[in-house]
Amino acid sequence: MSRKKKIPLPTRATHQSILPVVLAVLGFFYALPAQADRPGCEYKTIDVGKYGEKPLQNPPEIRSHNGVLTTDLVVQYSNPETLNVAGCPLHLRTYGGQLVGPTLRVKPGDVMDVNLVNRLPIETPDQIQKQFEQESQNAHLGMFPAAFNITNLHTHGLHVSPTGKSDNVLLNIPPATSLPYEIKTPADHPPGSFWYHAHAHGSTAIQVGSGMAGALIIDDDPAKIPPALRAANAAEKIMVLETILYNRDGELNQITALFPSPNSPSDCSKPGNPDTWLCSKRRVMINGQITPVITMRPGEIQRWRLIDAAFRESFSLNLEGHPLHEIALDGLYFGHIDTWPAGNSIELQPGYRSDVLVQASQTLGTYRLLNGPLPIGRSVDAVAATNDNVIALIKVEGEPVNMALPTNEEMASLAAFPGVDLRKSANGVQEVVFKLGVDLQQGRNYFQVNYQSFDSMLPRKVVLNTTDQWSLTTIGDPAANNGIPPLPHVFHIHVNPFQMVRKDPAGADELVWKDTVLVPTGTGPNNQPISQTVNVYTRYTDYIGQFVLHCHILDHEDLGMMQVVEVVEPESLPLRLRMDMSGHH
Repeated sequence: MSRKKKIPLPTRATHQSILPVVLAVLGFFYALPAQADRPGCEYKTIDVGKYGEKPLQNPPEIRSHNGVLTTDLVVQYSNPETLNVAGCPLHLRTYGGQLVGPTLRVKPGDVMDVNLVNRLPIETPDQIQKQFEQESQNAHLGMFPAAFNITNLHTHGLHVSPTGKSDNVLLNIPPATSLPYEIKTPADHPPGSFWYHAHAHGSTAIQVGSGMAGALIIDDDPAKIPPALRAANAAEKIMVLETILYNRDGELNQITALFPSPNSPSDCSKPGNPDTWLCSKRRVMINGQITPVITMRPGEIQRWRLIDAAFRESFSLNLEGHPLHEIALDGLYFGHIDTWPAGNSIELQPGYRSDVLVQASQTLGTYRLLNGPLPIGRSVDAVAATNDNVIALIKVEGEPVNMALPTNEEMASLAAFPGVDLRKSANGVQEVVFKLGVDLQQGRNYFQVNYQSFDSMLPRKVVLNTTDQWSLTTIGDPAANNGIPPLPHVFHIHVNPFQMVRKDPAGADELVWKDTVLVPTGTGPNNQPISQTVNVYTRYTDYIGQFVLHCHILDHEDLGMMQVVEVVEPESLPLRLRMDMSGHH
């Protein structure tokens, strides 16, 4: 079927054809026209002392009242006259014209009535055609992609309904329309750090890469948490880590700019490469700030909610001279504290969250929050970093305070699902093979799940109230003929969290709950990347309907590395399949 025809403008907010879009890969870049630099937007090292190092500001908050959070969430271009980064006026797709969305705060059982208002301009057929050509020249598409100004809303990590006007990422909200979301959180939903972001298939990377993301907090019940944690919450820092990418005109309109950066800075002079993250010399921002400053008194304890909202960035965070006391992953409490000694790092991959308690040193001074190197098999750019980059500063000053960390015994009652070990009840296996392949004849790539680019009409069916092991792996094409080796990918599945084993600070196995996990690569003969397998376990509870799993490297998702999952009642399956799944033959 020819993909060269023009794409009609979508006209319905509930248009279901979630379209896969483009793919791109290390080396097949779409050549961009020469562009004059707007003053302040040049690709040069940012003067952090001039444009950064201001006090960290938590994003503005919108709280629920009497069980309901009501707000308009407006999608609009930022105003270059009022919003800039390091002197560059920005014209980016945003929530409310800001670099980070407002924090939404609710309690378990609350309803979020979020009216998503899309005030982006309607694109012309020619504009949409050019967007499609960016993608189709780089990727084998399974479906038509959404235009870059189409959007929707995903509540990342929440256990809520995926249907109707709830957390339904199969909806598309075109420009100049709105949709009133009604997202009901269960009364027994665990408290924790979650987030929300745009998720229309085809525009996700462009929009999140512009800053369309924000924290979503389900609050603790103050009466049910230890006094020491309650005190740390009082000085809470919400830290949305973003890689906001903008070109030399302060805009982001090229999906190819989101592809992996070149391995060497010397390659930045090649066509298309300067617009990528590494070559642009843009900096990681926290809540839209460059290297913000956190002030603490000696002995003070703060809770930091760390959220990796970058379109494709692996973090390895450590705080000079300070241990990091981790209490939750992906929003869900361990029921104890994992203390990572000073100098040890906490790893964040796209979509991850980590809640840590930080106790300021008794020694006055300024300490750096560093993003350090990761092995190549654990970096989503597939490039081994060599330097530590400063992403925040912590100033310890003032009179000491006497604060204590909560004990493991005090944290035990907060465990998200105490006593549950899904490994003991799993009776089925679901396989996920992330494949990044290359078409040697056409110079296009394949972004696939189980050898299939995204097609919303091909759901994977699973059964309500059953438990599965999910076997996750990554493959490439044979390395001969300049093919693609296995590369790291990031598995995320909506609605139901999963259990998996990780290593705790002592190197022992630890069973944790997550909703997003890196599928790394190992090292084989001659230091060649080889596939590895990660096993996770999940149970499909409460909700039937369709949602998605995908790679959370967001350009991979947009280019086809996504699949629909449908939870069904057992009675809706053919008799033979029901018999097989029950173990009877």
